[in-house]
Formats: sequence, structure tokens, C-alpha cells
Amino acid sequence: MLRSLIGLILLASVSSDPLFEGQYRASVDDFQPMELLELSPIPRLKSSAIAPDIGAKAAILMDYDTGLVLYKKNSDEQMAMASLTKIMTAIIILENHALDEVVTVGSNFSGIEGVKIWIRQYEQLYVEDLLKALLIRSAGDAAMALAEYHSGSVEAFVEEMNERARTLNLTDTHFENPIGLDADDHYSTAFDLAILSKHALHMSAFRSIVGMEEARIESVDRKIDHYFKTTNKLLGSYLNILGVKTGTTYAAGESLINLARNEAGREVIAVLLNSPDRFQENKSMIDWAFRSHEW
Repeated sequence: MLRSLIGLILLASVSSDPLFEGQYRASVDDFQPMELLELSPIPRLKSSAIAPDIGAKAAILMDYDTGLVLYKKNSDEQMAMASLTKIMTAIIILENHALDEVVTVGSNFSGIEGVKIWIRQYEQLYVEDLLKALLIRSAGDAAMALAEYHSGSVEAFVEEMNERARTLNLTDTHFENPIGLDADDHYSTAFDLAILSKHALHMSAFRSIVGMEEARIESVDRKIDHYFKTTNKLLGSYLNILGVKTGTTYAAGESLINLARNEAGREVIAVLLNSPDRFQENKSMIDWAFRSHEW
């Protein structure tokens, strides 16, 4: 009881600090009371800190442990999300399937738009390997194969994506496909995507895969192999970027989500939607977060 009370007092002191006014927001529905018992350090903005100048149409910086928002710009505006969509695709697969399950690709996906690794119809691949193609290379054919495997049809899978969004209280998110192709009713917000990423990052397999710079996967019979590199240019940079997801379409522009960790082990989620220079702006946000906050 005492530890919970201390946690509540600390949280109240942050929200009442004028330096934090208009800067911080936590997700009520993502909040777990047990987190107070762990007494996660609460980030405090230094008095001399100047917010970063971000050209992206929408952005958010979130402390991973507490869910507190360190910076935001149009974070509740509904926008196209491109391949950031694939985070939800991965969540549904990881929540329902073992990594060593075998997927027989039932359809020919060579004609779909966007990035592909050219999976062949009737090729057999492990769930884990399709997730690598989905999250490292951002392969749309891997997304379609996983969707069809899980739900029997892509349409049924999209229904489940939207139902999962509702259970996660992503009230400004709606899916029309598991890839991220532009569509009128396919949208999310920087805030919703930060919460979605926070949920996915609790899964060790997701964390492991999104941190990979490259991968080579084989069909179950080892007759076909696929080699690909990450689309996330910040992996391996001077900042300790643990990776999450890139996305680019005509409507979404250049978008990016990254998880970063400082020397003290504190982690932040940085989301950019429709950025003129997503990798540089993402670095700037993360660098500012760690230089301008104390935990």
C-alpha cells in the first residue's frame, strides 16, 4: 500500500510540474496498477531543455516503462500509417501461434503492391521466418501469407485486426489490410501507434526480430532461400536503437517508429508520421529525450 501511494505521489508531482504542462500524457487504458508497485523511475524534463524542431506532420516520444509522453506534435491526428500496420499483423500472429508452426502459402501473392521477398505459392515456411520477412524487410507477401494462414482469408484477418485494436483501446485506428497499403479507412495516430508498439515490445520474439539488421530464411525443405536486409537505417547507429518498424507510401510519406535505450537502461519509443527526413528526425528526438530528461 505504501509503495503504491509513493508511486501515485510521484506521478502527481510530474503532472503538476509546469514544465510538463501540455507535454506529457499517459494512456489510462494501457496503465497497469501493478506498475506502481515496481516504482519505475519517472522522467523529469530539465528546466533548460528546448523541445526538438520536428518537421514531421505528427510525432510522439513516449517513456517505455511509464507510458508518459515526453514530446508530442499532432499526436491524435488520424493519418495513413503505411507499413507500421505490420506491427498489428505481427501481434496477432505472435499471440496465437508458435514460432515453429509451418505455414503452407496457399495463394500467389506476386502481384501485390509494395515490398516482397517473392514467396512462392505452396512454399512452406516457419511462422518465425515469415515474421522476420514481415518485420525486417517489411514484406507484403509475408503479411498476406500470415493473414491467410491465421484467419483463412485476408478479409477475416483484417476484421480481427480491428477487433484487437478495440481491445487495446486504439480508438483512432482502423485497418483495411495487413500490409499498410493506402486506403481511405486505413489510418492511425502517433499516440495509438506508440501504444501499439509498447504492447508488441512486451513480446520477446518481437523485440528480437525487429532488432535484426539482416536475415536469411529457408523453406522447410531447404530448397528455397530468401535473404534480405532491414529497412531501418538507424540499426547499428551511434544511438542504441533496438528497432521497431519503418513505413512509406504516397499518403503516409516517410514514417518510422524506433525503440532506443540509454546507458542507464531507460527506453523511449519515438514515432514519426510523414516526416521529411525520418531517420535524422528520429535520431534528433531520441537524442533530445535522453539529454533533456532525468529518471
